[in-house]
Amino acid sequence: MAPVVAGRVVTELGKPLPGVVVAVLGSNLLTSTNSDGDFLLTLNSPKSVLVFKCQGYREQTMPASVGNALTVKMYSLKTAAPSTLGTPAPPPAEAAAEAEGVASKPQVLNFSEVLPSFPGGEVAYRAYMRQNAHFPEEAQLKGASGTVYVGFVVDEQGRIIDAEVVRGVGFGFDQEALRLIRLMPWWTPGTVGGKPVRVSRTLGVPFVFRQHE
Repeated sequence: MAPVVAGRVVTELGKPLPGVVVAVLGSNLLTSTNSDGDFLLTLNSPKSVLVFKCQGYREQTMPASVGNALTVKMYSLKTAAPSTLGTPAPPPAEAAAEAEGVASKPQVLNFSEVLPSFPGGEVAYRAYMRQNAHFPEEAQLKGASGTVYVGFVVDEQGRIIDAEVVRGVGFGFDQEALRLIRLMPWWTPGTVGGKPVRVSRTLGVPFVFRQHE
């Protein structure tokens, strides 16, 4: 029998937090919290690590605890997380590198004050999909439908980078969804404090079979 983990996600004030995406790190297993902040997720291993994501809140990771109900507290992006309080100063070598302006890998945020957006908004996005999507031959032959979830990063210029399938459905849909995401025009980048930042996004690309496609 596959291991199962259950729990509740709350805000820093202890209030239930609905709509939190709960995923198993390194797999396609995921769910979301209900209106009471509760979730139930089947695992592929008792040693799985859970990732909690919610717009406007800091991402959290936590080892799964099979058989015990978890309580996970999410902290708003506007408040400091406990782990950042009292953080010790970096070692001299790191401090020197920072002082010399040594380039570090750009930070990728899960959320931003202003989220990245497709140029022209939702209407333009749907039009782009209609005009460019091709229904895979394999899926047509089998009458298959499905939604592929693709994760990617919108960089400071609005370019789409690091696109990958988060949850696929097969039938050739995964490859087509990736092609569509990678060919999209540059987005309007996300911003924090008015400055463009790198932000990760996940989009669902639906494919609906029609008899006369």
